[in-house]
Amino acid sequence: CSAFVPTAPATTPLADITKACWAGGTIQIYINSARLQSTATPSFPTYEDVRTAIINAFQNLTDPANPGKQVIMKIMKKEELRNVDGSDSLHPNRSGDVVVVTMPPYQSDAGTNGVAIALSHFFGQHGFLPDYVNLTGNINMHATFVASGPGIRKQATPIAGVRAVDLAPTLAFLMGIPGPQNARGRILYNLTPTPGQYREITILDISDYHGQLVPLTEAADTLGPTFTIGGSAFLKPWFDLYRSEAPNGSLTIAAGDSVGATPPISNFFGDTPTIEIMNMMGIGADGLGNHNFDKGSAYLRNTLIPLAQFPFLSANVVDANGKTPAEWKPSQVFDTSFGGVKVGIVGFTNDDAPTLVAPTAFDPFHVANSLAAVNAEAAKLKAKKISVIVAIGHLGATAGTLTSPTGPLIDLANNVTNVDAVIGDHSDFQVVTTLSNGVLVTENRSKGIRFTRVRLVVDTNLKKVVYKTADFHKPWDIGVTPDPTIQARINDLNAQLAPIFNTVVGQSTVVIPRGDACAAATGRVDGRACESLVGDLVADAIRTAYATDFALTNSGGLRADLTCPVGGADPNPSDFCPASLYPVPNAGHYPITRGQVLGVLPFGNVSATLAINGAELKDYLETAVSSLPNTGNGRFGQVSGLCFTFDIQAAAISFTAAPTAIPGTGSRVLSAVRQAADGSCTGAPIDFSSSATYTLTTNDFTASGGDGYQNFRSRITTQDILDQDLADYIVAQPGGVVSPAIQGRIHCTDSDTSVAPACPVDSP
Repeated sequence: CSAFVPTAPATTPLADITKACWAGGTIQIYINSARLQSTATPSFPTYEDVRTAIINAFQNLTDPANPGKQVIMKIMKKEELRNVDGSDSLHPNRSGDVVVVTMPPYQSDAGTNGVAIALSHFFGQHGFLPDYVNLTGNINMHATFVASGPGIRKQATPIAGVRAVDLAPTLAFLMGIPGPQNARGRILYNLTPTPGQYREITILDISDYHGQLVPLTEAADTLGPTFTIGGSAFLKPWFDLYRSEAPNGSLTIAAGDSVGATPPISNFFGDTPTIEIMNMMGIGADGLGNHNFDKGSAYLRNTLIPLAQFPFLSANVVDANGKTPAEWKPSQVFDTSFGGVKVGIVGFTNDDAPTLVAPTAFDPFHVANSLAAVNAEAAKLKAKKISVIVAIGHLGATAGTLTSPTGPLIDLANNVTNVDAVIGDHSDFQVVTTLSNGVLVTENRSKGIRFTRVRLVVDTNLKKVVYKTADFHKPWDIGVTPDPTIQARINDLNAQLAPIFNTVVGQSTVVIPRGDACAAATGRVDGRACESLVGDLVADAIRTAYATDFALTNSGGLRADLTCPVGGADPNPSDFCPASLYPVPNAGHYPITRGQVLGVLPFGNVSATLAINGAELKDYLETAVSSLPNTGNGRFGQVSGLCFTFDIQAAAISFTAAPTAIPGTGSRVLSAVRQAADGSCTGAPIDFSSSATYTLTTNDFTASGGDGYQNFRSRITTQDILDQDLADYIVAQPGGVVSPAIQGRIHCTDSDTSVAPACPVDSP
């Protein structure tokens, strides 16, 4: 690779803007978008300016020694690489922003010093378009795939349409081993001696969708820029692609929490747009997670579920008699989707779901044991001679690795009977493995930034599953045409919200992400291990609003970045940060819109104030740090008005089976002081005795026993909507400008560094 500077005005400082990498017939030119953004001025070229200059420089190339000879075969922009002669040649970061393909005999690595264009003396066959054939020029990009041996059928005529991406999954099937974890292609059953013997059960799954109707952004890898990913209008064509390649039909599912904790585009309308658009996406079944009950079971049953054109499944959310209501089922048999094979889908809900919502949210139902419910329902399906049984539900992995995970999902999968595969959800943890009992278990990332393809192969002679595999996919939006019907609906929803949520309520001098100060060390961006800027700001807002001594809010309730993304252009046209608001990096003023505020606090919770004694306050703080080092739940507390120190080696507070924190059982919290007037941790010590009395602001969720906190519902005073308190606080700051900083409000110590657990990072 080397620097490449396209034709441009001599006065334009273009150093370090581009680089070119080449091999054979291909030249890939990469644009340093970060440099463009960091030096953006009215006279400085934009990304498209640079791409246009590159294209102009190459498309006009001629060979002086051979006038009229074509030098360049094709020039493609990055977004055109999605389908190049039938191949998916796009990886957002590893493919160039502009890709140039030369015409043989010209090749990019045949350069002669001082000569712009020179014929190649190397007759290689690489780097040209996949479908290019020029036998006189000794170029033939076509290939022959020869398959023979045990398990391969001898055929007189070649099999057409074999792609390179089909080979790895096919070989894995023939060898009886799991396919590649990111396998793209088909399994070529027509290679086998009796191809009609097999039926492929294809299931596409999204985890914890949370109404993420609009795209998110993600870095392609550790070196590259960010791109948009997911979003309903883009997921639909991705699903359609894999559906079209499923030989015996497919089923697209979710496993709970498709609603609840949603961004403003869904939350503002009571999550009805999510159900409506899931219908458009072709969702065939969904589970019930804790967030399905955020607005109570009556709202779920009477408003949301009736809108769905697909069944909701949970075998363990039942009434006092152990029965499910008419609105959901314990299981569903799909007998028309898979070439005559009957497939039973059993749903289950996470056992701790009632503790993660308001105390009455599940009434009049309760959550029975998930394992017992799955096994009982699977036994019923087996008795009906259902060939394939899959359990889908809202339990997740919480530790371990992708192929060797641990946690509640794995505990359930290890102990199910009559079940071929378990598809989990809930913990934003990516796993795929086949356990010792033969059960395939998988879970994926949340909010539609990944989807999973599960393939179960049924031998119709044996009438059972003989092969199982699953692969993960990143639904990048680049190069994908959004589904027009879904996009039109999203545009309509955004148009209704724009006058309200595009309104700027303030600015920050720093970026305020959802992630906490430990995000780099823990690898999590959901802010559940350390003090966070957004947590500090929310806690400060509710303490200030009601003039209490202290404030505490659970990190699980903080769901998005507060400031608009950084960049010179609008990377996400569907959020509530219009392009005109996107700041240039290092400008020092990052806009905060009303929509971003609601995105941070999407649950509709209200602030709650109460009197609390010192011992109860200590128990609240003990509860706040009790889950560490596990950061999978949202219990970790963000605080205001105080700073406290805890020892991660000490005993965490105990919980009842509910769970609810048991007073006086924790010994992690060592001491606490008030924050001084300047916010520093230099104030007077806090008395943890029962004789000391303080005032506390929290939210009605934690105050009512949510996330395992002690239930003080009987003594709270409910106040204003939580997100309105935050918006009002920002507006009230001088000039509407906030400048949060990590102050060491939550300080972790480790009294024995020789043993686990350890603090997530060296706390401030």
